[in-house]
Amino acid sequence: MRNLSLMSSEITGFMAALIRKAEKVGLKLSDEKEINYGVQLKFSKNEETIAVNIYFSKKKGISTVIGGSPKSPLRPLMQGILGKADELKREESHSWDLWAGTDESGKGDFFGALVVCGFILEKEKQSELLKLGVKDCKLLKDEEVIDVAKKLHSRFRDNIEVLSLYPAKYNELYDKFRKNNQKLNEMLAWMHSRVIMNLQKKHDFDGAVVDKFASDKTLVNSLQGMKEIKLIHKIKAEEDLAVAAASIIARYHFLNSINSISKKFGLDFPKGASNKVIKIGKEFAKQFGKDRLNEVAKIHFKTIDKI
Repeated sequence: MRNLSLMSSEITGFMAALIRKAEKVGLKLSDEKEINYGVQLKFSKNEETIAVNIYFSKKKGISTVIGGSPKSPLRPLMQGILGKADELKREESHSWDLWAGTDESGKGDFFGALVVCGFILEKEKQSELLKLGVKDCKLLKDEEVIDVAKKLHSRFRDNIEVLSLYPAKYNELYDKFRKNNQKLNEMLAWMHSRVIMNLQKKHDFDGAVVDKFASDKTLVNSLQGMKEIKLIHKIKAEEDLAVAAASIIARYHFLNSINSISKKFGLDFPKGASNKVIKIGKEFAKQFGKDRLNEVAKIHFKTIDKI
């Protein structure tokens, strides 16, 4: 049997894209095993299972074979996905073997911290992340985020960098940026850049993928050293597994910040910027004074005017 690790750099990106496409039509990955010259993935839905063999050769590249009965109700779904195999191959935005991905959490939340996380990923580890349930955190419930994040922290501790700005520090730093005629995007760019630069001290990676929140110039100009790093700055960057892992860990630390201030002040601080947020904000101001909102909230939000 040929060692799968020899072909992992070609196959794992395709696998990741296939699993994402399968999940969109309700097919869940239930098993994975190495086979001659490739890997077999099994997907399940409504107690039905279907297998897909993914093969690789230098001459033919990636090829696939659907297993099981021709009458399987899942076959048309899988055929529809694999019928667009070229799209799956093109989903990879880079061919790096070791790279960083960054994402943030808490940007649109009145209460709690703003968190930016970076995650270093080796290409051959993509299947391991998929098995752990790594995907864009917006596709996970909070309890799932917590579970996956803890596993990532346990198994990939040296690959993670987190920068959390709790409200008091956030408001202080935001005020400094505003005095320099800069806004939230510039502060976020500074945070992402710091995280990437700190990761670079740990690992000599090939480049970084960042979820697009501002112009490329804003991000690169935020730190001088960023100009020496290959950068992919794109919309829906969570399709990249390194960014997806970073999104989960960032969300986990944001949730921790909400829990922390809730315990400290004995109030159930909600996420987002809804009417419930305004209600709790008024309750906080009543108990502790409006001038202390900077300890729990991002006070440049327009929400503050309604409290």
